[in-house]
Amino acid sequence: MRRRCGLTKLSGKLSARLPATAYGWKVIAAVRDPQSATELKELKTEKLVQIDTSDEASITAAADLLKSQPIDLLINNAGIGGGGGIDKTTKAEMMKQFEVNAVVPFLMTRAFLPNLKLAVTKNGSATVGQVSSRMGSIADNGSGGMYGYRAPKTALNMVNSSLAADSTDEKIIALALHPGYVVTRMTDHTGQTTPEESVAGLTKIIAGATPADSGKFFHFNGSNLPW
Repeated sequence: MRRRCGLTKLSGKLSARLPATAYGWKVIAAVRDPQSATELKELKTEKLVQIDTSDEASITAAADLLKSQPIDLLINNAGIGGGGGIDKTTKAEMMKQFEVNAVVPFLMTRAFLPNLKLAVTKNGSATVGQVSSRMGSIADNGSGGMYGYRAPKTALNMVNSSLAADSTDEKIIALALHPGYVVTRMTDHTGQTTPEESVAGLTKIIAGATPADSGKFFHFNGSNLPW
């Protein structure tokens, strides 16, 4: 039975419900304020853990709380959007996006790496899913702009690539995942993909991932994206 520790920023209740119902995975959900996470409470997750990802000490405290818990699948899906042209992007905006979209997934992965290793010992393998974006693809950038969003997602892809290289012998599968242009608050509900379609596609990819997929960059429709 897989257990998932993830953040709820991408698709909220849905991102926990689909894996739990379709694959029977047990969900450990991480949220900034457990008291206000009423939708997740309704799902009867295995655990609801408090993490403020802007505070490294909070991440460390959560990892300490779960230090004996094997985690078969870690999904890092916290993220913020925004960003514009070169004349509209400020240093403050860009640094904040680097922190949330690249540094936080790195810190989360590092903090819960012992839990992933426990899962490897128990079940033979573990998986990390970094929710990235095709906006971070250098080869696919034909429209420019969005400096503050693109660059951190490219950095996240490199974090995942290094993790894959470092974890080959440890049987940890590292995936970079593009969720699509999803209809959420992040896109002001202007997206082209429903949360249901996105989460179902990503869950299918994760469920079928093998060591040969580690280090790859997947579109939610299952295709490989260029770096």
